[in-house]
Amino acid sequence: MISGIYRVLLALLLLLPVFLAAGDARSQAARDVRIGLLAKRGSEIDVQLWTATADYLTARLPGHRFHLVPLDFTEIHDAAREAKIDFVLANSAFYVELEKLYGVNRIATLINRNLPGQQTTTFGGVVFARADRHDIKGIKDLRNRRFMAVEPRSFGGWLVCWRELKRLGIDPLRFFASLEYGNTHDAVVQAVQSGTVDAGTVRTDTLERMAEAGSIQLDEFRILNERQVAGFPFKLSTALYPEWPMAAIRTTPAELTRRVASALLAMDSDDPAARASNSAGWAAPLNYQPVHDCLLDLRIGPYADFGQFTLNDVLRRYWRQLAVMLLLVTVVLLTSLYILRLNRRLRQKNREVDELNATLEDKVVERTSRVNTLLDQELYLREIMETIAEVNGLLISATDLETLLPAACQAMSEHSHYGYCWIGLLHDGLVDTVFSTDAPLRLPGEPPFNPFDPTGLFAASAEGRCITTNRTVVMVREEGEGDATPGPDPATTGRFRAVVALPLRADRHSAPLGALCVYTMRREGFEPEEIAMLEELAGNIGFAVNSFRQKEQVAGLERARIENYQQTIRSFADMIDQRDTYTAGHTLRVARYSRLLALQMGLAEEQIDLLQQAAILHDIGKIATPDSVLLKPGKLSALDYDLIKNHASAGHVMLAGIPMYRELAEIIRHHHERHDGMGYPDHLGGKDIPLLARIIVVADSFDAMTTNRIYKPRKTVDEALRELNTLGGSQFDPDVVAAGLIALRNVEIPESINQLPRNQMEQRRFLYFFSDKLTGLYNEDYLQIMLRNNQVLREFHCLHSLHVNNLEQYNLRLGWEQGNLLMQKIATELQALFPGALLFRAYGRDFVIITARHVHLAADSLHLASLDGTEVTLEANHTDLLEDTTYAIDKLEHLEITSEADKRR
Repeated sequence: MISGIYRVLLALLLLLPVFLAAGDARSQAARDVRIGLLAKRGSEIDVQLWTATADYLTARLPGHRFHLVPLDFTEIHDAAREAKIDFVLANSAFYVELEKLYGVNRIATLINRNLPGQQTTTFGGVVFARADRHDIKGIKDLRNRRFMAVEPRSFGGWLVCWRELKRLGIDPLRFFASLEYGNTHDAVVQAVQSGTVDAGTVRTDTLERMAEAGSIQLDEFRILNERQVAGFPFKLSTALYPEWPMAAIRTTPAELTRRVASALLAMDSDDPAARASNSAGWAAPLNYQPVHDCLLDLRIGPYADFGQFTLNDVLRRYWRQLAVMLLLVTVVLLTSLYILRLNRRLRQKNREVDELNATLEDKVVERTSRVNTLLDQELYLREIMETIAEVNGLLISATDLETLLPAACQAMSEHSHYGYCWIGLLHDGLVDTVFSTDAPLRLPGEPPFNPFDPTGLFAASAEGRCITTNRTVVMVREEGEGDATPGPDPATTGRFRAVVALPLRADRHSAPLGALCVYTMRREGFEPEEIAMLEELAGNIGFAVNSFRQKEQVAGLERARIENYQQTIRSFADMIDQRDTYTAGHTLRVARYSRLLALQMGLAEEQIDLLQQAAILHDIGKIATPDSVLLKPGKLSALDYDLIKNHASAGHVMLAGIPMYRELAEIIRHHHERHDGMGYPDHLGGKDIPLLARIIVVADSFDAMTTNRIYKPRKTVDEALRELNTLGGSQFDPDVVAAGLIALRNVEIPESINQLPRNQMEQRRFLYFFSDKLTGLYNEDYLQIMLRNNQVLREFHCLHSLHVNNLEQYNLRLGWEQGNLLMQKIATELQALFPGALLFRAYGRDFVIITARHVHLAADSLHLASLDGTEVTLEANHTDLLEDTTYAIDKLEHLEITSEADKRR
């Protein structure tokens, strides 16, 4: 009931600018608006379903003509990409594909009319078998069974079931004996019913619809993997997903999009357009992320190539590097062949020499030396393995790159033959981050370094060549030659014999993320086995770098999610304030007072943030409160009060269904509970009321006490604090009140907050409650309120009352209708004569004029054309209105205005 009222009220509020602009729109030439329609069952059938909706929008948006453009799966892509249409109506899966590829934006979600009295905005899939199949109790029992779905691209009839199977670790193509498609939902049900297949899946509500039509009996079937979702009336086996959306193309004007959304939300469930489309109208757009997640899990639609990196991608992106690499490989191969030929000839000559000059002593010396070399090599490689093991241990224990990479460099440099080690990370083609050990080694300038600039010094270094070629590079300094690398300062690196630069990669086939560079003082340089171990270590470091970067990306997404959450909070607050300009700022003041109270009570910053968000949204439920109650400027009746009390429960219902708002929803539900248990909606008391709700209760009441109401002037801060202290222990938590007596005593309250109309819209609202039905002027009730309001008397200082004489005789002569017409003419002339004044009609024959400045007015000087020849005259009285004085109306023969002080005398 409340949600229905809320939807109607929200639609009326959104349509108000449309009505105001209708006059201008009619004077303009009609604009053609194209709605692209995904036509699955043939364009004529689908167009018949939605033609009434297009006609409905044409009628609701003067100056626009809406046309349906039926499109197949290929045409709708072209139309969205080239902006040949303004809006698109497609199923949920196809919508998210267009959203992902072309940035279309949903503006409303279809309310599906399932069965009589049942309306839903979500759907899912149901997996079922015949009830008499006792060998099939669950989905696991369907192994090697025949299974039928609707069609490969049917979202409700197959894709949602496929995702559920995948979640259960089931590959349909291997799991089932056969996977068949029935093309329609009814055909799948009939195939299972007849035993043609063992089980099947269809969209939710299909079984119930067919049972309602008498085609099947529900007890003929067993639901597999059945789920229960609160508020969802149909059999269900999968997660729920939002219904068809209406979406705007990225180039559609924002104003047109807003007006179309307003019109759709205003569509009644019984409207011919809704019945023609077998729907119940439209709702605010739902979250379609579950549909994105489904397609992503299945790697279909816009996510078909997600995470893949093909050979064409490599060739297109790195063709220059690959060409250079191919050239280098060719040169290396040719050189290797030449060297191989030379080696063969050299070995042949050596054998000839060895055979001629070999002696037994030479062979003994050679073998001894060889054994010693192998022993030294073994000890050396064992030390390398220990160093690498230490670095691998750091990879496991480190929490971030800033800790890991310097520690890894330090461990490498502590090796007995390694004198220096550094790691450079590549970003956007530049080595912009360098980690190294504390050693007297100078790099070529300060980062960033460009390894792809052939004119730069860094590109010629082992590190630069390693990154550009994506392979290990070893540079060895021969005896008497200069430094092994052109990068470091020769004066500080003379003791280094060789340098090896190894690419850091997420895997062997990935592009380099950076390079690991190790300098050795060993005379023999690097052993082949040593290089192989260092390459393995570089692979591990590269994997770690990639993992930490992905972790940072996930953290960035989490920060974005929090920002979206906070933006949603602010949007909800704007929705509350825009309902009624008087309450604009109320939620922010309550949030500010709540924060002051929480700080005084020593709450943690995390709790304070949650408290402020709850305070901003504490009146969100008032969206469901009728305007006649919420916007009423006077005192509320008992019935009005009962209606407005529902806003706490309504706010809880609105937010509790959203996971990230559930904690806020509990606080909002109880922000009108009392310490003595006499509050609402659950009559909680004492510590049973959540602490943050108890704080909002005090902050909300303090703001109500210290702001002006039209029927009640505001209290001072001291008066409000005294009242809080008096009510502590009964209405309010005494601990929160004690904190408020300290935290709120220096709060400054703006005096400009009141309920007087400040614009034409608010004047119309006041006229709704305080309008004289005959003349359209304000009535005597509003006059009484104005005269008792000190805030008003600071702006208006002069009051004239006009008593109409001889009106009874006029009515007797000409009749009451003519008398009413005369009073309307008098009111019209007074409005023209006093455009800036407040005008009232009181008790039938009296008019009151209140002006900001003094106006001299006498009955003989006031000429009204409407009184000519009527024998009706005016009798005028004047009263000066004083500040800080309240006045009352005395109605005897004539209306009289007297101050409260005069009455006491």
